[in-house]
Order: sequence, then structure tokens, then C-alpha cells
Amino acid sequence: LFFYFFFKFIFFFFKQKTAYEIYQCDWSSDVCSSDLIYQDEDVLDTWFSSWLWPFSTLGWPEKTRDLECFYPTSVLVTAPEILFFWVARMIMSGLKFTGKVPFRHVYIHGTVRDLTGKKMSKSLGNIIDPLEIIGEFGTDALRYSMIAITATGQDVFLSKEKFEIGRNFANKIWNASRFVLMNAGVAGSGSRQVFRDSDSALSLADKWILSRLNRTIEGVTVSLDKYRFNEAESLIYEFFWHEFCDWYLELVKPDMIAEGRGQRAEEVGKVLMYVLEDSLKLLHPFMPFVTEAVWQDIMERRSIMVENWPLPDRGAIKGDAEHEMNIVRSIIVSIRNIRSKMNIPYSVRLTAYLKPLRKGISAGLDKGIDYIKNLARLEGLIIDGKMKRPPSSATAVLEGFNVFVPLEGVIDIEAEKARLLKRKGVLESQLRFSERKLRNRNFIKKAPKGIVAQEREKASRFREQKKSLTETLKSLS
Repeated sequence: LFFYFFFKFIFFFFKQKTAYEIYQCDWSSDVCSSDLIYQDEDVLDTWFSSWLWPFSTLGWPEKTRDLECFYPTSVLVTAPEILFFWVARMIMSGLKFTGKVPFRHVYIHGTVRDLTGKKMSKSLGNIIDPLEIIGEFGTDALRYSMIAITATGQDVFLSKEKFEIGRNFANKIWNASRFVLMNAGVAGSGSRQVFRDSDSALSLADKWILSRLNRTIEGVTVSLDKYRFNEAESLIYEFFWHEFCDWYLELVKPDMIAEGRGQRAEEVGKVLMYVLEDSLKLLHPFMPFVTEAVWQDIMERRSIMVENWPLPDRGAIKGDAEHEMNIVRSIIVSIRNIRSKMNIPYSVRLTAYLKPLRKGISAGLDKGIDYIKNLARLEGLIIDGKMKRPPSSATAVLEGFNVFVPLEGVIDIEAEKARLLKRKGVLESQLRFSERKLRNRNFIKKAPKGIVAQEREKASRFREQKKSLTETLKSLS
């Protein structure tokens, strides 16, 4: 690739150097001779100053300390269309004047396009002004959203609405941090807390979140080292929003708001601060302003940008804790889904039955019973491997468990049956109409492929909903 660009450049250079000659022109009987037009001797290539950029900005041709310290650089980030105009020429000039290549890696990002697929351009008038986005959504929202929607090697199709992704996440970081600081204080901040199994105060939820944190640190670090920025962003987003905020904060909230908060609340505070500080460090490259603000709110200290990058603690990664917590979470989600399907108010406390489907599957589940009862709003939870399904109960089938929730006395079963039967009739009517369209050859032949695909997807969705309603009606029999 280097030699290809090198010889292409040499050809281009000598071609430009050749004098332009006009041998004959007859305009209004005037004769132009070739010695009247010649090429200016001082013309430079348009990109000439850009060739020299990696070292000229550091004081070259003087041997400055900056040049010695910062040249050669590590990575160049650029667009694909200027590989020949800029990248290849910087390499050649770097080798010519310093004897070193100016960078070792070139990261080629995608092209920013509008929703119609056209490249964003000031001349076309289809650009989005970043200053307007910063004013409306915030700088971190702009920065984060661009990374979130741009997969490695892909062009990005940009619209103003997509910056809501970053704004919502920035709000989530701020609100979750406020909750932690209000309830945990600065316990454990300012020094690295070491958590081990020997610490009996650690609960199943504590071990789980510490394990997930260290797996996330490991994954984000590897992704950044390989320039997979979108993948790194996705990992930290999933951990912070869904695992830390949606689950861990909810799991430990009773410990934090309980009256006479004791040793358990103090230990939870240490875990919260540990996880929050490492999460802020992982998030800082993507959202520098909100993370710096929260970092300084914890305590007044040096900037987060000069803190050491977190390293994964292999001793804190516990596969058994993750497995046990995954079972607990799946049970909670299944009972919540039953509540939603049956329109059972959140205020109503239920009784649920768990039937383990194989021996040993419920070992360790006793550590999570309180979590299940609290987050699924249960009055009682009964685990029995020999039980039969209670009458008029809703059922959820999980990997290793059957979940039963008796509904008699909780809802008006006959009224619920009537509601579901009515809904099923509407779905069947919609499904028949959709299937009739898909059997129509003219529709398949003449309609745009996207419309046909949407209709097939709609029919599939109706079938799934009908199947779910049929199973729910059976459970009420």
C-alpha cells in the first residue's frame, strides 16, 4: 500500500511540473505563442503544510523537547477519502525529514450521513450544527451519542433525535450518583477498598455487582485497546444503567433507607462508592463533563482525567455469584411479567410457588429469597420440588424452575377471561386480514419489498400474541 501511494505521488508530482504549452490559438486573428504561458515555479501541493503537521507542530526543524517526547505519535484518526491526499504524504514526509513514520495506527471512521443516506455537507445544507446540539442536549450527549450509534467500520446515519440517547444516559448517571451520594456519603472513597470472600458482610448482591464491575472493566479495556469504541460504550452502558442502576440499587435500597442503619448499610455504602468511582473512570473518555462534576462532588480532589485507569481484580470475579443472581433476577422478572399480563396492581402482594426441575438447582437460592420477595412484591414464597400446579394460577417456565402464581382471590377471574377473550378476538381478526394480504399475489408482486417485510413481521407478531393469550387463558381455567 505504501509503495502504491508513493509511486502514484511521484507520477502526480512530475506531471504537475511539466510546463503547459499552447501551440496555437486563433482568437480574433491573435496568435498565442507557447512562451507566453508557463507554470509558476513556487506552486506547492494543496496539502503540503498538512504533510508536515505531525512534526512541524512540535517545533521541527529545531530539535525541541516536544518533538523528542511526542514524535512519533500513536494513532491518526481520519476519514477514508483522504488516505492518499494526507495519510500517505504524512508517512513519506515523516520518513524523509525525521527518519520515522509519524504514527503506527490509522483509525478510519465512518462517514456522517443524513437519514436519506446523503453525506452531510455544508454545500448541500443537510448538516446538523454541533453548537445547536450542545445547547439543546449538552456536550456529553453529543459526544456519547455519536459513539453509541456508530459501529466500527460503519457509516452513521444521523438525526437530531438520536442525541436523546446521550442526554438520557447523562441524566441517568447524574441521578444515580445523587442517590448514591445522598445515601452512602463518601464511605470508601479516596482509597481503594479490597473486597474478599472472607468479608462476611458481603451479600450475594454485593458479590454479584463487584464481579460484574470487574468483568466490565476487563471488557471495556480490551475494546478500547482494539479501537472498538462502540463496543466499549455498549459494555459500560449495559453495566451502569441495567445492572448497577436497575438491579443493584433496587436490591440494596431497603438496607440504605432502613431505620437505624447499621453495619450492613455501612458495607453497602462502601460497595456503592467503589462501583460508582470505577464506573466514572470507565465513562470519563465518553462523557468527560458529567463524570468530572460527579467526581468532584464526591470529594474535592485532583481531576478524574489524571486518575489511573481501573484494572480488573480477578479475585473479585465470581461465576457462582453471577449464576445465583441470574436465577434470582429471572424469577423476579417472570413474576413481574405475570403481574403485567394479569393487570395485578403493584400494591397487591402475591404468594408465589417455585418448583425446582432438577436436584441442586435451588442450592444457594436462600441467599436471594429476600430479594425476590421485595422486588416481586410477594407475601410468601414457597419452594417445593414435589408440588403440583395450584388451580387458577399463572405459570412461567424458566431454566430449572416452574413458577406458579395463584390468582384466585387476587383478580376477578371471569372478568379477566372475558377481557382476554375479547383481546384474542381482535388479534384473530387482525391476523386474518394480514394473512389474506400475504396470500394476495398482486400485493407480493407489486408492493415495495419493505412493505411486504413489514406485513410479514406484523403477522408474526400477531401469532405470538395470540399464542401468549391462549396460554394465559388456559392458566385461568
